[in-house]
Amino acid sequence: YEPGYIKPLPNIDYNLRVGNSLIGYVDLGEFRGAKLTLSDFLRDEEKPTLDKLLKERNDLIHEYKITWGEEAKELKGKVQEIDVKISNLLNADLYREFGEKKIEINMDEFLKLNPFHWGFEFYEVFDLEKPKGERGFDVVIGNPPYVRQEALGELKTYIRDQYTVYSGTADLYVYFIEQGISLLNDDGFFSYIVANKWMRANYGKPLRQWLKRQCIEEIVNFGDLPVFQATTYPCIIRISKNPSKSTFDVTEVETLSFTNLSDYVKNNNYVVNQEVLDDSGWSLVDEKTQALLDKICHEGVPLREYVNGKIYRGILTGLNEAFMIDAETRDKLIAEDPKSEELIKPFAMGKDIRRYQPLQSGRYLILMPKGWTRSNSEGTEDALAWLEREYPSIAAHLKPFSDKAQKRYDKGDYWWELRACDYYEEFEKTKIVYLVFQVRPAFTFDNGGIYCNNAIFVIPNKDLLLLGILNSKLGWFLISSYCTQIQSGYQLIFKYFGRIPIHMIDFSDPDDKSHHDKVVMLVKHMLELHEQLSKATEESEKTMLQKQIDKTDQQLDNQVYELYDLTPEEIAIVEGSAK
Repeated sequence: YEPGYIKPLPNIDYNLRVGNSLIGYVDLGEFRGAKLTLSDFLRDEEKPTLDKLLKERNDLIHEYKITWGEEAKELKGKVQEIDVKISNLLNADLYREFGEKKIEINMDEFLKLNPFHWGFEFYEVFDLEKPKGERGFDVVIGNPPYVRQEALGELKTYIRDQYTVYSGTADLYVYFIEQGISLLNDDGFFSYIVANKWMRANYGKPLRQWLKRQCIEEIVNFGDLPVFQATTYPCIIRISKNPSKSTFDVTEVETLSFTNLSDYVKNNNYVVNQEVLDDSGWSLVDEKTQALLDKICHEGVPLREYVNGKIYRGILTGLNEAFMIDAETRDKLIAEDPKSEELIKPFAMGKDIRRYQPLQSGRYLILMPKGWTRSNSEGTEDALAWLEREYPSIAAHLKPFSDKAQKRYDKGDYWWELRACDYYEEFEKTKIVYLVFQVRPAFTFDNGGIYCNNAIFVIPNKDLLLLGILNSKLGWFLISSYCTQIQSGYQLIFKYFGRIPIHMIDFSDPDDKSHHDKVVMLVKHMLELHEQLSKATEESEKTMLQKQIDKTDQQLDNQVYELYDLTPEEIAIVEGSAK
């Protein structure tokens, strides 16, 4: 100790490095012995090898960390001179690779990507004198950036060839996971907090397949809990470089009201059998729940097969202010020209869809699909004049929107037409309609004629058994097991929703037919009760009807359980998941 003297902290410049960590070389073994012969960058007559320069640089950095003042400044200058020589060699070789992959980028643009060569920047970690299994970090932790794949541009070609987990629609964090694990030594541990969308999203399939070959130790899933200010659906995944194993621990975090995450995980974790995880989407459930899902799958067929693939998205107009009208405007247009009624259809939006409730929108759609004008005007040269003559009130209503309508990328042959669609006629049929984004079951029935916007999908059939299954507690259990999570609910994208198993009725089996008839009878009763409730005016009547609805709802759940032959223990699993 010297009075009045404070020893400076060590220089840590070379512990904190900046660059594009997805692009560049990790292990420089392939360059071992390579000579730096580019005279523009290295004029030493000895032409030292890369590994010799790396060692010299490493020794200088060690010395630099424990010095200060002018001596430190001089040492840093020497390191930077070597850095330029090594970077130029590695970048020149990587740029050559870009050229071989037909990535159109000039050298200036390439250097702006700021390639990061791990084996150079952290030579001590990836020292070529070490055995290969000892090269790499002991621990890699992080929170990778959430960048949409559209921002990758020309880099997609490089990433496609460089990363096993590549998918054309994957977000950037997928590649950070593979890269992070690749940076470990043989005794290393990896842990990221990252979006959980990879578990079920289509783009996550290569990652899911690759992770099953790694040693997953633990996944802590926060679902839609507000861990960050934005809703990011985070999870923590921990992986070691041990050989892969058949099980790993999972914790589904239900609340952030805990004082210690480790204690919460210790008290709430369960084991997941990795071998039963489906590459098309992971459902991280315990063994009993997985056994129940397997049983239900065995008893049913995927929804997409059950409905023969006939599930359709609602309509995109591209300009709602023009083509969507209220009841008052509809009445006015028809009063001015009764023929207008031919082109005006009832139109439902997402907020109009309620479980078992009748569709009551008060909105309407002016519908002239692509090809309608040519077909009805017999190819007249002045199509607008024909429209104004044949449907004057509709034409007058739409004309003020002509400039905006012209700019739509998804219009028909003329600006007043909607985009092409092969299934407009399906909206005229009896159908099941449902919300794409659901926080609770939201399926109902339309007897035909109501068109829907793109927040709604339709299943054009009269199958009340299907409606009862989808609106049941078991239906919600299946949706939560297969569909992508959103805040407080699920997104029923058809590629996932279409996988849920639906029981096929064997009408030659008296018991099966009896279950079918009971479910259908109860669904009809539910629809009738909700119709009555929508028209009720007295509070006493509403209360009475609601009690009947609740009772019928419970009876329906019980009948669906019987339909799928669930035991009391299995019912408890379903009921517990709905809480």
